[in-house]
Amino acid sequence: MKKIAFDIGGTYIKSAIIDEHRQLQDYDKVRTPVNENNAIMNYVEARLQRYIQEHQLQAVAVGISTAGAVDRKARTIAYANPNILNYTGTNFADKLRAYVQELVVYNDVDAALLGELDEREAAYESAFCLTLGTGIGGSYYQRNVGLLTGIRHRPNQIGYLLYDPETKTQYEQRASTEALKQLLIRENYPHQNIQQLFEEAENGDATARRYIQQWAREVARGIAEIQIVYDPKVIIIGGGVSAQGDVLLRYILPELKQYLPEDYGHAKVEVAQLQNHAALLGAVAEL
Repeated sequence: MKKIAFDIGGTYIKSAIIDEHRQLQDYDKVRTPVNENNAIMNYVEARLQRYIQEHQLQAVAVGISTAGAVDRKARTIAYANPNILNYTGTNFADKLRAYVQELVVYNDVDAALLGELDEREAAYESAFCLTLGTGIGGSYYQRNVGLLTGIRHRPNQIGYLLYDPETKTQYEQRASTEALKQLLIRENYPHQNIQQLFEEAENGDATARRYIQQWAREVARGIAEIQIVYDPKVIIIGGGVSAQGDVLLRYILPELKQYLPEDYGHAKVEVAQLQNHAALLGAVAEL
């Protein structure tokens, strides 16, 4: 059965038909509109109608990945920061009821984790997904209970941990990819292109390597916290920087043990496999 997936972010809205082989059809990516007069919900509704008509869909199953804290049972946005105007309270269930037979709504990091787990052959008992981007997001899955939730629908807020009173910064202000860019700006580095920075480091640029190592040390501190609190089978690093693959892990893993007790051990740490499409595929993984 074909399914319809949406991934709503602060910058872009992505959508696609997902076929039975988990391949994307009729993929679309547009700038997220300023959310005045329900602009986001109106776009999703219009795009959904187009998919149904053009693909002549009968039984319609829709999965939505979205920024913000999601009440998965009510299929509403319980809380969204001001990056998306007027988004708190958005009710997907009410708006799309006339078009769909099945509807699920996930926070985008939860959806990305479901997508990554669905992509892997190994059936992990537990997994934590850590996404590094403009901010830092987290999601935890345990086979017996599914995705971790919370009273206010915003668990795994790993980015707020490790507050440093000297610098007055939280984890995401030191370990996100945005934090790495800000480090480069402070040090008057010639550019803030992360892909290029890694390439320079791999080509022997000692300065580029030093800045990545400094940043990776902060990333490792947060992974140590995840290990101690959750003790997962695997920790998956997502976000655009995950495209660096094993190169990224070579910077992070040597730093990890210094933030854990001696001989403590830690989960297998992997990079995301699906990258930009993880949340789209994860939005429909359980439909």
